[in-house]
Amino acid sequence: EITRRNVGSMILGTGLGFLLIAGILVVALRSPRMGLISLVPNVLPAAMAFGVWAWLVQDIGFAVSVVAGLSIGIIVDDTVHFLAKYTYARREKWMDAPDAVRYAFRTVGTAILGTTFIVAVGFAMLGLSTFRVTSYMGLLTSLTVATALFIDFLLLPTLLLAFDRKKTESPETSGNLTRVAKAAA
Repeated sequence: EITRRNVGSMILGTGLGFLLIAGILVVALRSPRMGLISLVPNVLPAAMAFGVWAWLVQDIGFAVSVVAGLSIGIIVDDTVHFLAKYTYARREKWMDAPDAVRYAFRTVGTAILGTTFIVAVGFAMLGLSTFRVTSYMGLLTSLTVATALFIDFLLLPTLLLAFDRKKTESPETSGNLTRVAKAAA
């Protein structure tokens, strides 16, 4: 009964957390489109990891129920860094979507890869515990974080290229050079 109630509460709390994070990203990135796009790479890793876990281990217990809430910060952090650099490249450097994706990979790709690898390996070490709750929690968190990395590197750029086709024009080509010069002065 405790596990069932805990799982239900964690699903509700995590879902609410993801929606609040998407709302914050809408405000921070000044784009409802980016907020909606951010939902996919933030929600999908936990869903995929739970699916793989249910298929392989077939035991969704107390330890597993806390993983989505536990890993949400790590998953969102990678997505936020990538989207922030992508948005910066689109708005401030006037890059088109493919160039902005490449810019995001160049500027934060290595950092995302390194931190995610370290966190995933660290949580995987908990899998060596003889206490099953700790072991399952560590292994599933590691799986979730690793899945998030693949989604951030493969699916997120694809989503950005598919849904952010708006042409970005520099001030020189859009006739806004005078306005930019006045703003700078």
